[in-house]
Amino acid sequence: MNKLTKLTKLTAGAALIGTLAIGTVACSNDDHSESTQSSKVEKSKKSTKKAVKQNETKLKRAKIDLSQKDALDKFDAKYPNKQIKSIDLKQKNGTYVYEIDGFDKTNEYTATIDADNGKVLHSHSEKLDVDDRHQKALDLNSVISRDEATKIAEKHADGVSKEWNLELDEDDGKAYWDVEVSDGTKSTEVKINATNKDVVRTDTDHDDDDD
Repeated sequence: MNKLTKLTKLTAGAALIGTLAIGTVACSNDDHSESTQSSKVEKSKKSTKKAVKQNETKLKRAKIDLSQKDALDKFDAKYPNKQIKSIDLKQKNGTYVYEIDGFDKTNEYTATIDADNGKVLHSHSEKLDVDDRHQKALDLNSVISRDEATKIAEKHADGVSKEWNLELDEDDGKAYWDVEVSDGTKSTEVKINATNKDVVRTDTDHDDDDD
């Protein structure tokens, strides 16, 4: 084999290797581009999903037909002249209900009241424990309303208010509103001093975005 033939083969071999290398780099670049594009699409989907959840939540602002005063009147009709320990307004089986706890010197009382039609769904009474016979009652004339607590909570958390609890803290003797605010992707519990309106704590619980 003469030198010219060898040189020709070496040149052809080098050209083939170069072509393969260029092809490999091109494929690698294409794979990276596809991966980047796929990542952007996934982020866009999650962002859209989050926005949809938030909009759905805004449209589902709670509509409560029965006022807190009317619910308390229902409780008083069932258990007259009792002290009020706590008031909850929450969803149960897709319907809003009030759960009101009260007491007197000997017994404690609970009533669950439909927040749409005012029907007493459940009621119960039992003897007070000895340790509970000196508990204090809520002073409903000195606390802010649920509507006012809602406005305060929604200034400190994204979303709309979904559940409410008004109760006297046994440790410091103060009344607090606990309001749960949701934007469809996370829930935030806002604790408000029910007398002076101070926000004393916010706790956020993130939902699973992949569902």
